[in-house]
Amino acid sequence: MRLQPLSMPLAPDLAERVEACLAAACALPRCDLTVAGLLASCAAGQAQLVGIFDGDRFVAAGVTQVRQHRGGRLSCWVLSLGGRAAGPWGAVIAAVERGAARLGCSTVEFVGRRGWSRVLPDYTAAACDLGTHFVKRIGA
Repeated sequence: MRLQPLSMPLAPDLAERVEACLAAACALPRCDLTVAGLLASCAAGQAQLVGIFDGDRFVAAGVTQVRQHRGGRLSCWVLSLGGRAAGPWGAVIAAVERGAARLGCSTVEFVGRRGWSRVLPDYTAAACDLGTHFVKRIGA
């Protein structure tokens, strides 16, 4: 599994596949994000669009955002992650963690369904308004 930052604007054939992946993630219950909003954040440099590849084959897409907290601490938020054939999602999140650590982030966080606890047992989970907030300390 390989994650690759994608630059905006996307080529039309890739845009269609990316948008389908993000739309599937945004359609999940209690998700308050939209594909248009996510892509606008990426185009404005406020978030990073990431393609997920199995070899050369595009299989999923995600959007991440590095946030700076009081005191300077950096956290990588996974805003969206979707795709059908991405295989083990744990491997995808591990790749996000490695990238976040390279950027100096001390945590990786996301909001999702509580079932992610089975996939990512190293994450602390707490209920929140939109589902379950997951966080893992990764260093820095």
